[in-house]
Amino acid sequence: MEGNGGARAGDGGASVDAVMPWRSLCDDILAAYKAKQDIVVLQRFEELQAMPELDLLLEVSRRCETTTGAPIKTSMNGDIHDNTAATAVAVNADALEKVEFCWGRALLAAKRLAGDDDEHIVTIVEAFEQRFERPSEYLRVLAITADSALEVLQLHQLVEGSISASAITAALHMFPSLTADRTRELLEFLRINDVSLTNEVSEQLEKHFVMRMKTEDAEDVFQEMCSVGVKPMSTRPYNLIFMKSTPFRYMSPVEYYLDMLDRGIAPENSTFRILSKQTQNDGFTNQHFRSLAWGNATSGRRRDEDERGGTQLFFAMTLEDLAKSKPEATLEEALRVFYRMDVEGTPLTNGSPVVSALLTHFCRQGHLEDAERVLLMSQERGFRPTSLTVQQLLRGNNPDRFNHAEMVLQQVVEAGEVIQVECVELLRYFVAEKIRSKAVRVLRAFVIQGYQHPSESIPFAIASMAMKLGPFDWALGVLAVLLATTDKPVGRGVQSRIRYTAHDIRSRELLAVLEKCDWKRERLLSAAELQEPESNNGNSGASDGGGAAWVNPRNHHRPDRGLSWLGAMHIALKEMCVGSEVLEAYKKTLLQAIEKAKENCGSTVTG
Repeated sequence: MEGNGGARAGDGGASVDAVMPWRSLCDDILAAYKAKQDIVVLQRFEELQAMPELDLLLEVSRRCETTTGAPIKTSMNGDIHDNTAATAVAVNADALEKVEFCWGRALLAAKRLAGDDDEHIVTIVEAFEQRFERPSEYLRVLAITADSALEVLQLHQLVEGSISASAITAALHMFPSLTADRTRELLEFLRINDVSLTNEVSEQLEKHFVMRMKTEDAEDVFQEMCSVGVKPMSTRPYNLIFMKSTPFRYMSPVEYYLDMLDRGIAPENSTFRILSKQTQNDGFTNQHFRSLAWGNATSGRRRDEDERGGTQLFFAMTLEDLAKSKPEATLEEALRVFYRMDVEGTPLTNGSPVVSALLTHFCRQGHLEDAERVLLMSQERGFRPTSLTVQQLLRGNNPDRFNHAEMVLQQVVEAGEVIQVECVELLRYFVAEKIRSKAVRVLRAFVIQGYQHPSESIPFAIASMAMKLGPFDWALGVLAVLLATTDKPVGRGVQSRIRYTAHDIRSRELLAVLEKCDWKRERLLSAAELQEPESNNGNSGASDGGGAAWVNPRNHHRPDRGLSWLGAMHIALKEMCVGSEVLEAYKKTLLQAIEKAKENCGSTVTG
């Protein structure tokens, strides 16, 4: 049970051997004790006691007041000699702990041989305390004669008045095999006495059940362990469950795995290898564990898997399963996925389907703050939505999917990504529902994209749908943006949208101008009725439009109360709330298009 030194003895390396010349002797004591060779244990113990090198540990005994003494604190800016001394003290503390542990094995071996010879047992305790000038609660507890770990602690409490983690560890070392009932009684005793379990003690309790899991049904023992109040502390109980033959009776392998992550237990590569075999017929789940097992061995491959979203899909599928099996699951419950990914070591990648699943299944209808929270938490983890995120949302069945998609679309554009998803349905929804502000924001995303990526023109279908919002001035402004940024002919869809918004005399007069131009791009741009006064007077500046100036933004009509291309564009872009740089860039592009159209048309005036 304690051949490796148990919870108290560390497994040092070559650097420890240099300061622990008694290391091999301690290992012999532990091995002999595990083999129940008590006489050999005591023989090696006598050799250990005779080693003068043990006196080197007296230094740490003077610095530490208890078995689990507080670590030495040093200043970040302290002298290098102080740090070196602190390191030496820490190494000595570990060494002394191992020696104390071996001393305890000798004490237990003596108890098995001597029976009721308490005097000999007390002598062993006193030998340690006198040698190192410090009390050892650990050894004193081991010296108690009782029938159970609980009785040991009860007797110790009567004498000392309190119970420490060291005392609990000693009691568990004395009785390595505890039944469920005795474990429950022990934990209840500790709870009543307000004794908190340290990780060391919890690991000792877990170890008792892990030993049983090797010979009994792993699931049954695990359920028993949890029912008595012992929390899993490592991958060991889970790995034993994963190795059992199917079928699983309480939870599926994936559910056990998620339970392990929820407890903050980081999986080991052995866990991934076992699960890759256990889930070999489970498609994406198997791909997930295989990629992790392989990726841990080859870090570059692991990064490639993450970039392709292989491990992202696994967590997205767990959210899909949660939504199906537990429709009432809350967003708070679903957000545990971020913690699980952190424990596993899988980063949230850009465009991850995990975020789409959270937005689609767990954000309450009408509560856009839920979506904002998901996006904020995702961004804090370095996540950036992509066009794929928008597409996944639009394909979902969440009643708020259009609102969520619009929010994400803005972030996609703000990140400088080219929109690679069909958004006509998204815009049509807001237009049909008369949600003007969001419809305008959808168009704005494409306008911003056109500024960031001049080669990406605004789709005519998007512009046409946006024109339907009206009024005529808005629709004409959207048309101005189109004419400035694309050479494509004005289609019938756009023409019908303009006609649809022409309701008053002024707009009908301008519509007539458009009709007379036969909707030809260059004729439209050079139409005199739609020019700024400066342009008609030949004061447009340089031929590239760079010297032209806006008229007063509040005065976007011509003196004859007609609307100019620049004025109409100004109206549309201002409603989109684009920045001044974007506004100026589109203005310049439009002026350039107008000048070029005039050159090609020979400055012909329609009329």
